[in-house]
Amino acid sequence: MNLDINKFLEKYYKENEPIILACSTWPDSMFLLYEIIKTKYAKNLVVCYFNHKLRKEADDEEVFLEKLWEKIWFKVEIWSAKIKEIRDNFYPSLWLEEVAREKRYAFLNAILNIYNTDKVITWHHLDDKIETFFFNLVRWTKLTGLINMTEKSWNILRPLINTEKKEILNYLDENKLEYKIDESNFDTDISRNKLRHDIIPQFEKINWNYKSNISNLISHFEEIKEFLDKQVNDFLYEQWILIFNSWKYKINTLEINGYFYINDFIKLSSLLQKEIVRHIYYISNNNSTIWLSEANIAEVIKFINGKNNKTIKEIKEMKLKKENTIIIF
Repeated sequence: MNLDINKFLEKYYKENEPIILACSTWPDSMFLLYEIIKTKYAKNLVVCYFNHKLRKEADDEEVFLEKLWEKIWFKVEIWSAKIKEIRDNFYPSLWLEEVAREKRYAFLNAILNIYNTDKVITWHHLDDKIETFFFNLVRWTKLTGLINMTEKSWNILRPLINTEKKEILNYLDENKLEYKIDESNFDTDISRNKLRHDIIPQFEKINWNYKSNISNLISHFEEIKEFLDKQVNDFLYEQWILIFNSWKYKINTLEINGYFYINDFIKLSSLLQKEIVRHIYYISNNNSTIWLSEANIAEVIKFINGKNNKTIKEIKEMKLKKENTIIIF
């Protein structure tokens, strides 16, 4: 297995910095737990488990983690929430998966605040990366969704992102290390599971090295996205300076994310215009492009090009205001 957890931790952590590990008790996160315990960073480990109250096995997983803590000392933080009830009562228009993700990350952010740190280690591996690539591709996504998982993105670290799941399982089984299995992952009536068990394995019949090839393709997309992001950020920064230095517009910059001249936006390529809209939506919706469709982007560009002044365009949390010759967001 091509993974040096010591080297990874040294890259991202100081000697006494808390190490927050998101744990599911399933093979991948348990592998990380066992590996970190063997390092000099073991005393810093904080294992975090979030019970969504969606599976009966989840309560057993809590108990399993608490009993393991009695055998191998590490700090444990456990929180639970009835996600289905929360979704039904407060977010009926959202997917259950989306609400679960938001509440899980709210829990992890709270842990980061408690331990005064800014990084979380998650268990995602190479198979997850490839699976998410195809899942998002089928559901429709932009580049952000196709890239989906990198070693470090924002405050999330993924030591296993280049490790195959079969390597993890082989290691755990050979060393007789305990872990739990989520039986719901085998239900192929669930679209993601069908992709995992029935569709993706077929690629191996065509090319045994397909995982490496797809991973390389995702890396290529990452480079394209980095280039586009730089173009977007350069444009918005230049526009900020231009308008900020103009006495013509008196805008409270503390209340907005940015602004740009409509005429300068119109001169850009169609691709860059779309990427700017995507970026504005992304920063307005908690770093997510969920629910942003191609039709939405076209609507926004049509709004920017329209002749009506003093008008507003809103999509979820994104709000654009047309003020004479500029767009404020």
